[in-house]
Amino acid sequence: MFTDNLPLIIRNILAYRRRKRLSFVLSKILISEDMNIIDIGCGIDGRSFSNYARPEWKITGIDILPPERVHHAHKQFNYVQQDARDLTCFRDHAFDLAISIGMLEHITEDCSFKEIVSSIRRVAKQYIIIVPFKYALIEPHYGVPLFPIIPDAIKNILVKLLNLSNHRKVVKENPSYIRENYRWLSNKEYLEIFPEAKIHVMSTLDTIAIIKCDYPRQQ
Repeated sequence: MFTDNLPLIIRNILAYRRRKRLSFVLSKILISEDMNIIDIGCGIDGRSFSNYARPEWKITGIDILPPERVHHAHKQFNYVQQDARDLTCFRDHAFDLAISIGMLEHITEDCSFKEIVSSIRRVAKQYIIIVPFKYALIEPHYGVPLFPIIPDAIKNILVKLLNLSNHRKVVKENPSYIRENYRWLSNKEYLEIFPEAKIHVMSTLDTIAIIKCDYPRQQ
C-alpha cells in the first residue's frame, strides 16, 4: 500500500516495523563491516532497506525504474537500471548478500519468476527475500485478513467496495488485475523453489523471510 499520504504517527510505526524486521533477518545471516550487497527491486527510495543499512556497506540497487526516479540517501548506494531476470552483468557470488523486499510476489509469469529466482541464487552467497505470508492476518498490500486465499471474485468485490490500495478503478477496468500482478505462495512452495533456504514468519504475521545463510565451511 502507498504510505506517503498516511498520518505521521502511522508512518513512524511502519518505519519502526521495517527497522525491527530488518534487524531480525540480518541476525540470521553472516554479516561483516565491508558487506557488498545487491538490492533487487530496490524501489524509488530506501524505506525498505537502505535507510536502515550500515553506512559502511556497499549497496547496488537494481530496478527497472528510470534513474531520475530513484533517490536513496545511503552514501554508498549505487543504482543500476536493470531487469532482474538478467543479471549476467554480475559474476557468480559477486555479492555477500542479495536482498529483495516486496518484489517477488509481483512476478506472476512463470518464466520470468524462474529467471529472477535463478539470478538471486547465483549472484550472492546469501540471500534474504521478504514476501507476503499467504495466510497473513493482515495482507500488506490490501490490508484484509487472509486476503490471499479469498476467491478472486470476492477479492475484486472487496477492492471495488472499499477502494483497497486505491485499486478500485484498475480492478473495474481489468477484473484480472490482482491475479496478473500478485502471486501468493505457501511456505512449502517457496521451500521447493529455494531448497537451501529457511523460512521465518515475521512476528506481525504479515510477511515471511526466505533466508539462505553462508555458513562457514567445516575444516
